[in-house]
Amino acid sequence: MEATFKTWKTSRNLFLTLLESYKLDQLNQVPQGFNNNLIWNIGHVIVAQQGLVYKGSGLPTHLPDEMFGRYGIGTKPEVPVSVDEYEVLKALLMDLIPQTESDFYNGKFVTYHERTTKTGFHLSTVEDALVFNNFHEGLHMGYIMSIRKFI
Repeated sequence: MEATFKTWKTSRNLFLTLLESYKLDQLNQVPQGFNNNLIWNIGHVIVAQQGLVYKGSGLPTHLPDEMFGRYGIGTKPEVPVSVDEYEVLKALLMDLIPQTESDFYNGKFVTYHERTTKTGFHLSTVEDALVFNNFHEGLHMGYIMSIRKFI
């Protein structure tokens, strides 16, 4: 699992660098032909990880429920992200890593609710969810790379 966590940390550092490279109005811009923006993708990877790992294990997440309503599957940006929300997302992007690692290595994830993702990945353990999370974040890094060409 060390490699999985190492990959996740690298991915999140890349997201952080991108987040800090743009002004808030650029992060909130939805380019023509897209249905989301740079900062929505950041929020989405945060809530997706918590859903995949914590909800999938039957545990409470470390996020307010309303974040799932803003950044969960099937959502899109409805209102611009404020400076305060930007700061929250920026902190969560990195702060959830040590929390998840600690919970994993301390045996907090005892069960997992088996399921198959929309992309066809079968998740039967929290380890599967953590590996799939890296794949999912890679997809969203690709979306971000596409969107940023139009900002």
